[in-house]
Amino acid sequence: MYSSDSSRIHNNASEFTVQVSAHILERFSTFALNRNDDTDTDHPLLDELNINGYNEIEQLVQKTFPSCDVSKICRVYAPQMYGMYMLRMEEMKLDIGRSVQEKLLYHVTTESRAMESLNSGLDWRRTRRNKFGCGVSFSDNADYANYYADSSPSEDTRIIMICCVLVRETYVVHSQNNGNALIVPPNNADTSVSYNGHVYVKYNDNEFYPLYFVYYLRRPKHRTTSKFYRANNRRQTHMVYRW
Repeated sequence: MYSSDSSRIHNNASEFTVQVSAHILERFSTFALNRNDDTDTDHPLLDELNINGYNEIEQLVQKTFPSCDVSKICRVYAPQMYGMYMLRMEEMKLDIGRSVQEKLLYHVTTESRAMESLNSGLDWRRTRRNKFGCGVSFSDNADYANYYADSSPSEDTRIIMICCVLVRETYVVHSQNNGNALIVPPNNADTSVSYNGHVYVKYNDNEFYPLYFVYYLRRPKHRTTSKFYRANNRRQTHMVYRW
């Protein structure tokens, strides 16, 4: 069910979380130092990455989504959301005998919806595909997240939200139809997982935190070159049987 890189993903997620904590402390200190009490100063929600950080995140995305032409990458600055995420992590750890993992996962949406999520979280009611549960879906594969993202909005500017996601107990949805009415997974699970291992569905806003926004334009080639495109799947299957 899980990829062979699951331990690496877990380690990367933990490393990124430490970076986020340091970033928030740095930004808060800078804001406090420069604050003028006579004026209202807004906290910027996003910071554009420097070249080194940009290259690292771009490579991470293109490892599973090579056709993605990244135009901009921003680091998220949302202290309240991050605080709720860390509080939820500690609460989940209190359940004795159950370990909590941080997984580095992807969620693709439009620019406007991504910006809304910084204030109100991701809205699962906008999800058109709920085969694996009526919650917010994430994927361990950026290509998969893009391929199955909602294609109805007219916005061509898309954002890959790279998120830390808390996972403790999982429930595997073995049939595509079983998840259509799944509001809360059974057996004390907090996450439902697709039978192919690519989809993780979360039901609590505080159990994920967006680390980075990766901007790109939606293009037809993303669909036709995707390894999840049916024509490509048929071609690969034919080659397997042929040899």
